[in-house]
Amino acid sequence: MSRWIRVQTSIFDHEVFAAEPFSEREAWLWLISKAAWKDTVHRIGAAVMPVPAGSLFVTIREMQSAWKWTSTRRVHQFLELLSSQNMIETCSETGKTLVTVCNYSKYQNAETHSETPESAEAKQKRNTKDTSTPDTNTSSLRSDVCPEPEKSAPGSPTVIELPTVNGDMVLISLADVAEWSEAFPAVNVRQQLAAMRSWLNANPKNRKTSKGMKRFVVSWLTRDQDRGGGRQHPQAQAPPRPQSPSMQRHHDIHARLKRELYGEPDEQFAGQTVDLAAGDFRSH
Repeated sequence: MSRWIRVQTSIFDHEVFAAEPFSEREAWLWLISKAAWKDTVHRIGAAVMPVPAGSLFVTIREMQSAWKWTSTRRVHQFLELLSSQNMIETCSETGKTLVTVCNYSKYQNAETHSETPESAEAKQKRNTKDTSTPDTNTSSLRSDVCPEPEKSAPGSPTVIELPTVNGDMVLISLADVAEWSEAFPAVNVRQQLAAMRSWLNANPKNRKTSKGMKRFVVSWLTRDQDRGGGRQHPQAQAPPRPQSPSMQRHHDIHARLKRELYGEPDEQFAGQTVDLAAGDFRSH
C-alpha cells in the first residue's frame, strides 16, 4: 500500500544533512520541491515568461550544481530518462529549461494550513486526507493518468489531430487555426501543423502531453515566425546603379579591344580592325 507524507522543501538545505551528491531519487524530489505551486512568472533576460503550476525554469548547470553531480551530461541523461518515463516534459527555447512535472496538480496539495492550534476533528480529517491511498492503478510519478486530451471548441470543426506521448490525440480546431493565423501572420499555420504531426509521428519519445501540446505548437509557430515564415514575397530587384563616367570609359575600352582582337561585328563601330587569322597584324 502507498501513503502520503509531508516533507518541507527546506530539507535540501537543512544543516543536519551532509552536503553530498544527490541520488537520482533526491534529484527527482528536488525538481518537485522547486516547481511552482501555483501559476506565476519568471524573468529571463528582458522577457517575463509564464510558469504554470508544477513547472520551473532552471539551467542545466544550476541543476548540476544543486545536485553536486560531476557533469552536465549526467543531468541531461537523467532528464531524458524522466521524460522517457513520462514523469516530466522539458522545453529549452529561452536560454533556460522549462521543466514540467507531470500530474503535479493531481498529486501535490498546494493549499496552506494555519499555524494556529486545530481542533482534533479538523486535524484528523486533514491527516486522513494527506495519508489517503491513491488509486491502485495510477502513479504520481507517471503521466499515464494525465488529463483527458483537449477537445475542440463546441461547434468548431477539427482541422488536425496531434499525437501525445501516451497515444491520445489533441484535436486542433478551426478556431485554433484562425487564432494562430492572426497571431503569426507570416506563417502558413495549416502547413506547419502538418509538419508538426509528421515530426511527432517520427519522434514518439519527444511527444508532449495533452496539457503541453498547445504550448509546443505555439513555440513551433513562434520560431517559424521569427525566421520569416513562408508567406514573405521576394523583394523586387533593385534597378542597376548608374555607372560613373570613369567606369563607363573602362567598359568602352574593354569592348573595343574585344572587338579588335576577336573581330566581333558591331554596326556602330567605324574604326580599324585587326585580322588575326591572316597572320598579318598590320592595320587594314
